[in-house]
Order: sequence, then structure tokens, then C-alpha cells
Amino acid sequence: ALLSGARNAKNVHLSQNIYDRMKKLFPERKDPLVSAAVLLANVYASSGEIGKASDIRLEIYKSGTKKKVGLTWITVDGQVYVSQQLYYLSSTQII
Repeated sequence: ALLSGARNAKNVHLSQNIYDRMKKLFPERKDPLVSAAVLLANVYASSGEIGKASDIRLEIYKSGTKKKVGLTWITVDGQVYVSQQLYYLSSTQII
């Protein structure tokens, strides 16, 4: 959540500090670290630092670790729909 907030604020320095702290405190938690690294790479890319973003993405690739795909869901009239099923609902049903 902190890293996402730093991204939303377009604060590259804070994003890097949060990521570094996560790596230091939770080195064994590979899945969250990969997700955080992808987010950090996106922060660098959106700030124009393409070289730094590429370095981070290359590091992720070399590690062989993959980011887990997220899941989007919504409840409509007591029925839960996951992202693949949302395609079949019209926007008026969702709203």
C-alpha cells in the first residue's frame, strides 16, 4: 500500500526507499517482492527513467521469479463474478 501511494504521488525516491526496506525486512517473501519490483519499474518508467526501469525488469527476469496474476471480482445481486465473467455483464448491471 505504501509503495502504491508513493507511485500515485509520483515520488521515485520514496518508492525506491520503500522497496529497499521491503527487501531488507522480508527477503524470504519472493512473491510480494516481485510485485513490488514490477511496481517500482513502472514508477521509474513513468518518470522517464527508462534505463533504471529496464535494469529492474532484467533483474526480475534473471531471478526466474514470476509475478502472480491478480484477480478482479464484483458482487451483483448476491452473485460473485470474477474478471473473466465480468465481460458478460453489461455496465448497467454492474452499476
